[in-house]
Amino acid sequence: MTKTKYEKSLIFVFFLLLLYALFFFWQNYQIAKQNEEEVKKEKERIELIRNKIESLELEAKAISVYDITNDKKLYGKNDTLVLPLASLSKIMTALVALVDYKDINEIQISVNALNQVGDNSLYLHEKWDPRELVKFMLLTSSNDVAVALSENNPQFLEKMNEKAKRLGLANTIFYNTTGLDTTLSQAGAYSTAEEMNTLASFALLAHPDIFPITAFPDITFISQSGLFHEALNTNTSITKIPNPVLSKTGSTLLAPGNLTLIFKNKEDEEIVVTVLGSSFLGRFSDMEKIVNVLYNE
Repeated sequence: MTKTKYEKSLIFVFFLLLLYALFFFWQNYQIAKQNEEEVKKEKERIELIRNKIESLELEAKAISVYDITNDKKLYGKNDTLVLPLASLSKIMTALVALVDYKDINEIQISVNALNQVGDNSLYLHEKWDPRELVKFMLLTSSNDVAVALSENNPQFLEKMNEKAKRLGLANTIFYNTTGLDTTLSQAGAYSTAEEMNTLASFALLAHPDIFPITAFPDITFISQSGLFHEALNTNTSITKIPNPVLSKTGSTLLAPGNLTLIFKNKEDEEIVVTVLGSSFLGRFSDMEKIVNVLYNE
């Protein structure tokens, strides 16, 4: 039976559609296969990172590693264990102060502030730009400055804890603005390595003009009173870290050695690492070993 011209056209169109469908499904199959291979490769990379970190001799009780750029957890050891923070809490102190002093151009150093543990060579009634004072506090971990920034606001500590809740830091609590131990058995603040990574990542995102100051080994500050202050980074190993972006140390009797760090690996990806419960010097060697693994993988 002879097919009409119309029927031949329909058959031709049908075959064209069939070829298109086959091509479409083949293309999707190839894409799915490629994605599957990439996922497998990434899983293998993360597993390699975890195995290498596990093989390191580290002092820290808790470790958390997170890839900020790709929103991916890379490693965790006791990373949900609640431990004393010490001066890592000053990251939150800084965040609240930056809001409180947003429209204020001057702050003075009080007697009460100068009476805190530690001496950063500040002067009574010395005037500072609040944002510069926050930078000084973060770099030197100054207890004097933490108090100076908070003493004029009775709700300052409450704001720190409220902000922790808003950020979803369910295991984070602050009892003071410095992180200093309140007694021989109670720390000034508690959190987990995982939540400290979240806090540090938020801080860098919210204030990219403030927190990167902590990646410098030293900075010269000039107060509004015209006084010069040579400020040294409390992270004495910062020069050994490739591409550091943020750093905060913490150490008290109850929290011998803590350190939170954000750096960029060789792919220019931002990685955040927190070690808690190490020793005073061990926190630096722990971090250097971990970063060495992360930078090259």
